[in-house]
Amino acid sequence: MPSALPARMLAVALSLAAGSTAAVEGSAGDGRVKAYTCAGCHGIDGYRNAYPSYRVPKIYGQHREYLVAALIAYRDGERSHPTMRAQGESLTEQDIADLAEFLAAPPAAATP
Repeated sequence: MPSALPARMLAVALSLAAGSTAAVEGSAGDGRVKAYTCAGCHGIDGYRNAYPSYRVPKIYGQHREYLVAALIAYRDGERSHPTMRAQGESLTEQDIADLAEFLAAPPAAATP
């Protein structure tokens, strides 16, 4: 939930949403291709991580700004989930914009 984001992450998300940083426009089509690995965990109803045990959150239909902030935080090491850190480390600004554009679409449109 966006209100629980650390101040820096929220500032980054808001600046990206407002377009005050280098304009990187996301492509839902490119995001659909890039989100293939996301569906392996986030696309399974009721999926739980083995260790530590927790419910894997649904990301399809999530707010674009939240997705951008979360992916930047994983990429930059501000969030520590090992699998998400590994996925996020190689993401470019364009990758993040594309993924957020695709995943923020209404759930029926965003399901790979």
